[in-house]
Amino acid sequence: MKNTFTRRLLTAILSLFLLIGSGLPAAAADTAEGPPPKFDKLLYDAGDFALKAFANSVAALMPLNLPRNYVQSPDFYTGMSRFIDKPEGKKQWSLGYAKASLIPNGYFDAKGSYVGKNDVFVGGGIMFAGRKTPTKLLDDQAVRVTALNDGSGRGTVVLASIDGYALSSTDVRRIRARLRSFAKEKNIVSLNVGVLHQHSEIDTLGMNGPLLPALFLNAFGNLTGLYKPYSGKNSAFMENLYVTVAGAVKSAVTDMRPGKLYYGTADAAPYVRDKRPPMVYDKNLHRFRFVPDDGTKETWLVNFSAHCTGLGADGRIVSGDYPYYMEQKIGRRANFQMIQGAQLAITYESSPFWFEGATRLDTIVPYGHKLGELLIGIKKETPVEPILNVRHMEYRMSVDNPLHLLFFRMQMIEATCVQRGAIGPAMDLITETGYMELGKSLAVVFAPGEIDPCLAMGGGLTAKQAWNGKEFKFTPMKEQTRGGRRLLVFGIMNDHSGYYILPNDVQNFVLFGNEEVNAASSEASAQLLKTYGELIKSIK
Repeated sequence: MKNTFTRRLLTAILSLFLLIGSGLPAAAADTAEGPPPKFDKLLYDAGDFALKAFANSVAALMPLNLPRNYVQSPDFYTGMSRFIDKPEGKKQWSLGYAKASLIPNGYFDAKGSYVGKNDVFVGGGIMFAGRKTPTKLLDDQAVRVTALNDGSGRGTVVLASIDGYALSSTDVRRIRARLRSFAKEKNIVSLNVGVLHQHSEIDTLGMNGPLLPALFLNAFGNLTGLYKPYSGKNSAFMENLYVTVAGAVKSAVTDMRPGKLYYGTADAAPYVRDKRPPMVYDKNLHRFRFVPDDGTKETWLVNFSAHCTGLGADGRIVSGDYPYYMEQKIGRRANFQMIQGAQLAITYESSPFWFEGATRLDTIVPYGHKLGELLIGIKKETPVEPILNVRHMEYRMSVDNPLHLLFFRMQMIEATCVQRGAIGPAMDLITETGYMELGKSLAVVFAPGEIDPCLAMGGGLTAKQAWNGKEFKFTPMKEQTRGGRRLLVFGIMNDHSGYYILPNDVQNFVLFGNEEVNAASSEASAQLLKTYGELIKSIK
């Protein structure tokens, strides 16, 4: 949804060219300086209300039978029932790693030119009409998997990272379903699938197919049940993805071997840029380095927070973006896996690599190589004691963004939803979060989308700066960790339920930035914080 023109065209059509913008100021306010004057804000809010009212009406006309109550899926993993504070059992880390390409045979020729069908699309931006089919394969679209166990006998944690735009919880559970018997046999208690959020990979979410046909075809399909909903996901590609990811998980778990785990960081501040006040973000590259006792290849599990938009949101070239070039720089030194962090409006800073006449690719390659160099250069490390604790919790998140209501109801995004209210389009999304501890000083929150770093780190806008003119008081996630552990964010993990903006700064749906358009709920952050707090309390 990065394409401003496409987004506004879509909005105009959805609103049947309502003249809501005719009397409104042309530019949005800078939240660093506070909301606009009261009269201007009143006009913005009035226009926004009119647009949402109409869009909600369109969504309400989209037939879809939803359950009123949710029954927990057998493919939701609750984690460990018991947490430990010192090593138990074998008192030994073991780790396995696997990597596999997600590109099926027959999609690209030997020169990288696309030769597949025209119902395969590149993710990253809404297409109202037309077909955003791939043109070229620049590098790869892959899955990387790490399996980790602390030797205590309480189970194995699996962390998978997919090159792709996003993945819904529905597709995550389709992957888990293929691993039910294997997970039981191998005592996998936490099976997590995250996405790196590249805007230049084959669509794995569904919203990047042509929207206009889906508005009509899916309404008829939902009503009659004659065919599956039309979306940007290609069913053959997705089936290959499910099988490949499941296979990679099996390979990683089978490959597990004992060794030592170390943690270190590198300062990447010059290469990160925040586009949204109050400019709170994680400037570090986090590296977990596993050294096998048998002298085989190390594995580096990396956590970093920055959008993968090096090739833009509207291109048709398939690429893994800067993480691919990080891996390329690391080379044979180690197996590589990156997990995206808290990157609401955080993007890569390309200016150090810009030169006259440079293309996007000219900047993204050295950018990835530079991050790889920083990882290689980490010297100060801390041994991580073999203590692995993890627990997950499902929860209901209200959906009040009319565009998301439309995507969910027309099933372009196959979300797990339940009906809210007797009539109308109102629904709740079923999503999940999780909390994990590594050693005595580190913790991780599993975020089901693109969250504001303030939720984890603290901060936020003052009442004078915030859109609604109020303070949003909350306890940052890092202050709730057990034993004062340092908190990392594993983002877009097990779901992509949208952007998580602090409630006091949720601005207008279209007249402002990309974040509001992508936020499924204005209460997403508050509901995540509430669930996270309940999750922590269930441990203590």
